[in-house]
Amino acid sequence: MNSLRNKNRKPTHPGAILREDVLPEMGITQGEFADRLGVSRRTVPEVLHERRPVTRLSA
Repeated sequence: MNSLRNKNRKPTHPGAILREDVLPEMGITQGEFADRLGVSRRTVPEVLHERRPVTRLSA
């Protein structure tokens, strides 16, 4: 049984959370999401398909 407490469980990628929970709840497209974040439209699908990491920006 896969449990959230399983120490061998791979951490959930932020792109999976965005893809499954956030974007559908917000009701916006990937393009709109990219515009709101100020990133290229190519970046968002790469994150959503877990091919690109999510990092914070230094202020």
